[in-house]
Amino acid sequence: MRKILTPILLLLFIFPTVSLGAKLYGSECPNTEILLKTNEKDKDELVKALNEIIPKVYGSSPDYKEWRIEVIKPMPRLTGFEENYYKMAINFCGKRVADHSWFVRLRFPRLLPAQSASLGELYIVKEKNNKWFSWFQYH
Repeated sequence: MRKILTPILLLLFIFPTVSLGAKLYGSECPNTEILLKTNEKDKDELVKALNEIIPKVYGSSPDYKEWRIEVIKPMPRLTGFEENYYKMAINFCGKRVADHSWFVRLRFPRLLPAQSASLGELYIVKEKNNKWFSWFQYH
């Protein structure tokens, strides 16, 4: 029996398997044809939309019910180290999507003092139907 199971287990670990299931929320690049160009004046609207976006992205765990915004900016306006997030967005989905996107860094206080675990970073766009959605979750 051991002689049969050992090769089978080795094959399972050597060759990757595919898992079929539902797509992750926000796991595809947004359709650029339906995106709205936003600017700093849309910040308050996005802050309100985060109340719907965060539970969709992070789930219903009590750890994510309380949050605070550390950074919220249109991606093209990011500077310094944070400009790298804009470059990542361009790399992932192209300049047009990146130019329409906002970067939002969140802190989830219930997960402190774990700095990495308590950090949330989202790439968010607004569609022509006036709905905001996260197209990428970095943390």
